[in-house]
Amino acid sequence: MAGVYIDANVLGKRLDEIHKAIWENKEDGFKEKGSGTMCDAVAIVTGKSTEDLRYMKSIALEMWLFAYELPETLLVVCKDRTVHVVTGKTKAKLISETKEAVEKMHKISLEVHVRAKGTSGEDLFEEVLSKVEKLSEGEAAALLGSLPKDKHEGVFFDTWNKSVGKRLEATTLKQTDVSLGFAKVLSVKSSDEQTNSKKAAFLSAQAMVKYVIPQLETIIDEEKNVKHSTLSSLIEDRILEPSKLEVRLKRDKVNACYAPIVQSGGKYDLKITAQSNSEVIKYDTIVVSLGARYASYCSNLSRTIFVDPTKEQEKYYGCVLKAQEAAIAAMKPGKPMNGAYKAVVESFKASGCPELADRMANKYIGFAMGLEFKESASALTVKNESLFEAGMVFSLNISLSGLKNDTKKTDQPDEYAIQVSDTVLVKEEADGKSVDILTDVPKQWKDISYVLNEEEEDDDKENMSRGNRRSSGAKGENLPAKRSSAMRNEDRMQEDENTETLRREKQEELTRKANEETLRILTQSKHAGEGDKVKEVKDPVAYPKPADVPHSTKDGLIKVDQRAESVILPIYGASVPFHISVIKNVNNSIDHDHSFVRIIFHSPSAMNILRDSALVQRHIKNAFLKEISFRCTDTRHAGKIVQEIKTMRRIVQQRESEKNERATLVRQEKLIPGRGRVPVLHDVWIRPTLGGRGKKMTGTLEAHTNGFRYHSPKGEKLDVTYANIKHAFFQPAEKEMICLIHFHLYNDIMVGKKKSKEVQLYTEVMEVVQTLDAGRRNAYDPDEIEDEQRERERRNRVNNEFQKFVKKVQDMWERDHSQLKLEFDIPFRELGFPGVPHKATSFLIPTVYCLVDLIETPFFVLTLSEIAVVNLERVGFGLKNFDMVFVFKDFDREVHRVDAIPSTNVDQVKEWLTSMNIKYYENKMNLVWKPILKTIKEDPEGFIEGGGWEFLNMEASEDEEGEGEESEEFEPEDSESESEEDDDDESDFDEDEEEDDDDMDEEEEDSEEGKTWEELEAEARRDDRRKGGDSDDERDRRKRRRR
Repeated sequence: MAGVYIDANVLGKRLDEIHKAIWENKEDGFKEKGSGTMCDAVAIVTGKSTEDLRYMKSIALEMWLFAYELPETLLVVCKDRTVHVVTGKTKAKLISETKEAVEKMHKISLEVHVRAKGTSGEDLFEEVLSKVEKLSEGEAAALLGSLPKDKHEGVFFDTWNKSVGKRLEATTLKQTDVSLGFAKVLSVKSSDEQTNSKKAAFLSAQAMVKYVIPQLETIIDEEKNVKHSTLSSLIEDRILEPSKLEVRLKRDKVNACYAPIVQSGGKYDLKITAQSNSEVIKYDTIVVSLGARYASYCSNLSRTIFVDPTKEQEKYYGCVLKAQEAAIAAMKPGKPMNGAYKAVVESFKASGCPELADRMANKYIGFAMGLEFKESASALTVKNESLFEAGMVFSLNISLSGLKNDTKKTDQPDEYAIQVSDTVLVKEEADGKSVDILTDVPKQWKDISYVLNEEEEDDDKENMSRGNRRSSGAKGENLPAKRSSAMRNEDRMQEDENTETLRREKQEELTRKANEETLRILTQSKHAGEGDKVKEVKDPVAYPKPADVPHSTKDGLIKVDQRAESVILPIYGASVPFHISVIKNVNNSIDHDHSFVRIIFHSPSAMNILRDSALVQRHIKNAFLKEISFRCTDTRHAGKIVQEIKTMRRIVQQRESEKNERATLVRQEKLIPGRGRVPVLHDVWIRPTLGGRGKKMTGTLEAHTNGFRYHSPKGEKLDVTYANIKHAFFQPAEKEMICLIHFHLYNDIMVGKKKSKEVQLYTEVMEVVQTLDAGRRNAYDPDEIEDEQRERERRNRVNNEFQKFVKKVQDMWERDHSQLKLEFDIPFRELGFPGVPHKATSFLIPTVYCLVDLIETPFFVLTLSEIAVVNLERVGFGLKNFDMVFVFKDFDREVHRVDAIPSTNVDQVKEWLTSMNIKYYENKMNLVWKPILKTIKEDPEGFIEGGGWEFLNMEASEDEEGEGEESEEFEPEDSESESEEDDDDESDFDEDEEEDDDDMDEEEEDSEEGKTWEELEAEARRDDRRKGGDSDDERDRRKRRRR
C-alpha cells in the first residue's frame, strides 16, 4: 500500500463530529426506538471486499473517515471518547500512524487491535465487547448502535455478528439501528466534499454534452441501428476516460455511479435500478440517465430527447420544467423537504395539467446524494418533514411515466415517458438564490427536440417560426417519414455565430487586461537591473614570469606547451608565448616543398563589434596582432604543430564552455533518500543522455523524500529535486511509440556534460521490426495477429506501470509537498495541431498549463502563464499555413515562433487561446519583433497611451494597404542587417570556415567601394513597391532571412 496515507486531522475531526452528534446533540437517530435511550457505543463493520459496486452505509462511513474502503475492519466509537479498531496488520499500521495526532488535536483515543493473519478475530471482538458493556450506567445492559441493513460477506463479518448475538442472548448487551443517525451526519457536506460533488456533476454534464447528445444526433441522422446496451457501454467507457471529454480529473478517482440507462420505443423504467435492454434505439422519445463519481462522491443527470414530438408532448415537457423550477424555489435551508414535493404537485395544477401528478413514476421527486448514491433518509417525499440544510446535495428528479401519445402522427408507440434529473446543491440564500444546479446541461425545448417528418406548408412555416427544424417536401403528398441528413444545420450555424460573438467579447476583455499587465511588468522592471554586480573576469596568462618561458637551442621552431596551454612562436629571433585562448584559428597550406602556417588571432571586427569575444572587447583600445604566417621546410612538422594547436584549442574551449555552464547553474538541495520502499519505475531510458562510453542501457527512476533519482547499471546517476520541477508531464502511449514522464525545470542542471532544463524518462512500447521479404502480409496471418496482440498487451502493461508510478508520486506530493503545488499534467491530444516550433514539424499538444511537444527533440515546453499576447501571422492570402508568435511578459526574452500551422486549424487555435484567457491578434504579414519590443521597453507609458497592443489589430484599420505601409514604417531601416547578423550568430557551419570567411571579408573590405548591402536592399524594396508589391516567394525568402 505504498503511497497510501490517512489524514489524521480529517479522521480526528470527523470522529469528533460523530461523538458530538450522539452524546452532545442527542440526535434522535442514535436513540433506541420506544425507550429513547441513547447509545453507549456505535459499531461500523465491513466484510470481505468484492468487485461489485455496493452502496452501504458502513462503506460510506469508512470512505468519509479514512478516504479508503478498509475491508474486514471493525470500528467501535464509544461515549468515553475511545475508538476501538480491529483490522489486519497493514491497515492497522496506517491507522496507528495517526494515533498520536488524533489524540493531541481532538482528544480522542485510538486503540488499534491487530488481527493475526488467518484468524477470524473472535478473541479481539470479545475484548472490545467487554469494554462496551462496561459503558452502561447502573445495571442496564449496554446499548450498541449498528447498521443491520448492511449485509457483508466473509468470516470476519459473520464472526462479529455471532459474538454480538451471544451477548444479546445473554441480555448483557442491547442493539439498535442507527442508520438514520449516520445519514444525518453524512447529509451536510463540508467544502471539500462539495468540491468533489461539483467535480462529479461537471463530469456528468460533460459526458452528456460532449458525447451522449452528439452520439444520438449521429445515430438518428445517419439512421444507425445501435442497441440501448451498446450505447450505455460506450457512455460508461467515456466517463471512465475524463480526458476524452476535455475534463481534467484524475482517472483513478473517477467511476460511474451506475451503468448509464438508455431507453426508447415505449418501454420505460424510471427507477434508479433500471437497466438498458438489448433492443435497437427507436426514433421517438429517448430517455438517457447517467451518473459519474469523483472520489466516491456521486452525481446524477437525466434528459429526455424527443423526435417528431407532438404539441401535447411539448406542453407536458414545459410543465415538467416549471415543476422542477418550483421544487428548486422550495429548497431553502430551514424549510421542510416535503415542501418541494408539494410545490411540484401545485405547479402541475397551476399549469393546467393536474393529471401529471398521478403519472409521477416514483414516490419521491429526489433524494440526497454523497458517498451513497441514494440517502433514503433524506428523500423528497410528501411525508418527509426533515429540514433542508446548507451543504446538502440532492438529485432532483421529475419523472413521468405511462403518458398516452394519443395525437401521434407516425408509427411511434402509444406510451412515452419524461424524465429530467439534475444534481443540485442547497446553500445559504444569497441574491434570492438558495440552490446551485451542478449539472448545468441545456434542457429547453429547442435543445432536446428534433423534427424529421414532412409537414404541410402552413404547419411547416408555423413550426419553423417556433425554431423547429423540418425537412422540405412536396406539398400535399402523403409520403412516408423521411430522415433529414442535416437535422440542426441552422442551429449549428447560429451556435457558431454565438461562439464567435462570445469569443470576440472575451478577447475585448483580455485586451484591457493584457495592456494593464504589460504596463505593470514594464514599470516594475524599469530599475530591476540597477545595482547588479558585474563579475570580474581575469585575462589569460601564459607564463607569470619571463623566466618560466621554456628556452632551447631550437628557438627557430614553433612549440606547443600543453602544460601551460600556450603556443611559443619565434618572432625576430625571440620566443614569444601566446595563450591558446587568444588564437582564433590556425591553418596549414602546402606549396611544393614548403608549408605555410597561418595563425589568426582574436582582434576587433570591422563588421560587427558585438560579435567580438569578451577578451577583445575589454581591450578594444589596445593594439592587436591580427595574424602571423610562417614558412616551414618540414611539412610533417608543420602539420603536426597545426594539429596540436587545434586539439589544444578544442579541449580548452570545451573546458571553458562547461565551466561557464556550471557557473550559471543554481545549486540544487541534496537528495534525501526515502525510508522503506519508495516508488520505483524500472527499465526506462533517459533524454538527454548521460553521455559516457559503451552501450546505452536502461535505468531505474526512484521517487525519494525530496526528489527523483535516476541511475543506470553503469553507475551513472542524475538527481532532480521536487523544488526544481516547474512542470511535470505524464503522456501515455496512445498514438506514439513511447510512454513518457517529462520534467520541465526552473533551473538548468547538468545532464552528462551539458546543462538542460528538460529531463525525460521513457519506455518504448513497440519494437522496430523490419520485414526481410519486403512482401505484403495477409491481414489474417496468425503471426501478424499474434504480433499485434503482443504489441497491445505491452502497450497496456507499460501504460499501467507508468500510471501506477505517477499515482504514487502524486499522492506523495499531495501529502508531503503540498506547498509546491506539483501535479502531473496530461496532454490533451484531441486539442493538438501540427506546427514547426524549432526546425522540424511536430505535433503540438496543449495541456492545462503549457503547450508541449514531448516526442521530438529538441523538446518544446511553453508555459502559458508567461505569455503576454499571441500574434497569428500570415492569416489570409489564401495560404495553406499560418504562423503563431508568442510574446512573453518578460520583454527581455525573444519571441517564440511556431511556423507552418495548417490554416484549417486556425479556428481551433483561436478557441483554445480564448479558453486559456490569452489575447491574440491576426495579421496578414510577418513582423520584425526585435525593434518592436525595444520600442515598448523604452516608453511603456507611451505604448499604453497609444492603444497598447491594439497596434496589432489589423481589423480595426479601414485600409489594409495602409496597414502594410504602417508596419513597414515601424520597421527600422537596419532591421534587415540586424536579422542577417543574428543569422550569422546562429550559423551551423564549421567555426573554422566562418573564421576564414570573416578574415577574407575583412581583407577585402578596405578596397571595396560602392553601395552597402543595406542600401541595395532598400533600393530593391522600392523597386518591388513600384512593380506592385512583393511576391509570395520574395516574402517567404525575406521571412527566412529574418528568422
